[in-house]
Amino acid sequence: MSIFLQSTLTCSGDGLAPFLQTMTQIKPVVEAAGWRLDRAFVQRTGRLNVVIDIWEMDDFNAYDTGVDALVAHPRFAEFKRVLDASLLSEEIVFLSKTEYSP
Repeated sequence: MSIFLQSTLTCSGDGLAPFLQTMTQIKPVVEAAGWRLDRAFVQRTGRLNVVIDIWEMDDFNAYDTGVDALVAHPRFAEFKRVLDASLLSEEIVFLSKTEYSP
């Protein structure tokens, strides 16, 4: 049974573009560690500069495996600088599918 992680990230006004660019580089790192990006969205209404990522994982342990792979990556310091400068907040929640979900 898969679990899902929803990451809701609020970027600063000038941080959205660098964040999105950096995520294209982070994505293959965590996917190689077992995460699968299900969907990624940028809000068009409501609060601006909010990104919502939905990741599918085999189990809860995959979360730590992906984070560990990212921290061990040779470019992690560069990724972290961009994330620190771009992000105002991040909320992570774990989800399960409902009976009516496809």
